[in-house]
Amino acid sequence: MSSNATVSMEDTMAVPGARCWFQLYVQGDRSFARNSIARVEEAGCEAVCVTVDTPVLGVRPRQLRAGFSIPSDVSLPHAARVRATSDPGRHSALTWRDVDWLRSVVKTKLLLKGILHPADAELAIRAGVDGIVVSNHGGRNLDTIVPTIDALPDITQQVAGRVPLLIDGGIRHGTDALKALLRGANAVLIGRPYLYALAVGGADGVARCLSLLIEELRLAMALVGAASLRDLNRDIEWPIPADLASSAPSRVISVPPDS
Repeated sequence: MSSNATVSMEDTMAVPGARCWFQLYVQGDRSFARNSIARVEEAGCEAVCVTVDTPVLGVRPRQLRAGFSIPSDVSLPHAARVRATSDPGRHSALTWRDVDWLRSVVKTKLLLKGILHPADAELAIRAGVDGIVVSNHGGRNLDTIVPTIDALPDITQQVAGRVPLLIDGGIRHGTDALKALLRGANAVLIGRPYLYALAVGGADGVARCLSLLIEELRLAMALVGAASLRDLNRDIEWPIPADLASSAPSRVISVPPDS
């Protein structure tokens, strides 16, 4: 659930069986983050995922051309309530000192979302995070930034299994999820697909969207010879990734001539 969600964490967690993570935009002074974290943890949130790649909003040409704006009757109940007790006037980019502070405040799991460089992944681990989300914000802030699927292998190598790696950006089919899992992700996140499905078919549309993604992933796994997620690794990729080519066993099979 986003800081900018149009429903509250309390209402969401009141649904039987609901499980939720909170995606936090740090804005204003630290009291906004502190109050937000305390509120969602009290409501039963299982993890706090801090977005670190959006100190400012980028230019979004599609939104400008479409004349998009948030309708006046749409409210942000969580943000509005918390801002009443904080100072929204001070803004600054996050530093690693802020991440250390967040680690001291968050009692549940803490993840950083927006990591694209192995060095930042290493610093995140040293700060004590419980997971990393490889994300470029869907290309909405800086559309020429590296695709997450290309950034993932180096980060996977740097992290070396010390914390879970998640990835978003461009996941539209089960085959996209398969590629991410092959390159080291432990899980994938989706944004636009379920929103498209929600707009077209409501809750049933979202359920159908997730069902299709899972079915596509299962089919793709069967076609590459993977019986389970544990069988997925970069050795399945073809052509062989450049960083594995020197150590990969030969795939050339010698066939004796006909006698």
